[in-house]
Amino acid sequence: MSGRNEHEFRTNKNIEEILKNNPTDLRRYYLKIRVTKEPLTCLEYIRKINAFLNYINKDVNNIDLKDIDDYMNMIYYIKDNNGKERKSSSSYRQSVYAALNSFFGYLYSRGEIKENPMIEIDRPKSTDHVVRKALDMNDFNNILNTIKKGVGSDRAKTKQKKWVERDLLIMYLFMNTGMRKTALSEINIEDIDFDSKILTVIDKRNKKLEYNITEDLEQLINNWLVKRENLLEGKKLDALFISDKMNRISEKAIYNLVQKYSEGALGYSISPHKLRASFVTIFYQASGCDIKATSEAVGHSNIATTSLYIVNKNNSRKNAANYMSSKLKI
Repeated sequence: MSGRNEHEFRTNKNIEEILKNNPTDLRRYYLKIRVTKEPLTCLEYIRKINAFLNYINKDVNNIDLKDIDDYMNMIYYIKDNNGKERKSSSSYRQSVYAALNSFFGYLYSRGEIKENPMIEIDRPKSTDHVVRKALDMNDFNNILNTIKKGVGSDRAKTKQKKWVERDLLIMYLFMNTGMRKTALSEINIEDIDFDSKILTVIDKRNKKLEYNITEDLEQLINNWLVKRENLLEGKKLDALFISDKMNRISEKAIYNLVQKYSEGALGYSISPHKLRASFVTIFYQASGCDIKATSEAVGHSNIATTSLYIVNKNNSRKNAANYMSSKLKI
């Protein structure tokens, strides 16, 4: 089974687990959105709608504006993994709004409810103040060196040493290709063509992307394959990256290791998406500010999407000004 199919199977299983204890309205809604949305997006929508329905505990026909308003106010504060209450991000509140707006819009269009309670609910505004700063090559190399040295206590470093070849390859792939963590987690052994020096991954919307395997990348892959074979002890597994449970590594585990090593190297944690965004900025600048080439490198269908990732886009204007100044005679 391909990594993408395996991942979709697990995602659909999680969705079915939620739906089995829910009204048929939610199942019919899911059957509609699955045609146009990615499985992970469907799962997030179903989770958020399910959480809302469980909280309100009413038939959908009896849910009104006040119920929605109360819930949107309630999620303004959420509990973190340690049970500590904190303010939720505006992006989270917007995602809840999007899920509920889609669900009630569907019910209203089918005549399942007489009025759409979302009509009077305003979309949450973006209030998060984020200072955008791309990582540079020094940051990338610091993270790679931190993986080699390990982070935390001596006991933690000893445990990490067992996985250093895997973790180096994962981080290098993020930095070298800018691929998404979902695509990375889904890579199978068969996706690596050593003869053609090509690594093939399936990205969002089943888009096939091919990456060149450089000498450094090939060496890292070979190092991990040797270690992987020893760890599996004869067990057959399609997945390139495995966990300590000897199955395919999860996206959550990848997210956690990126946070762990970036915290150790930089003093603050970052996400895999931050690595992707930094790759975009670095590649954009290295390509002479070629936005089209950068967009193709990360598999974006729309150049406008790539533009949102780039920090310091005005460098192209600065470069142009410097070039013209050097050529003009006054």
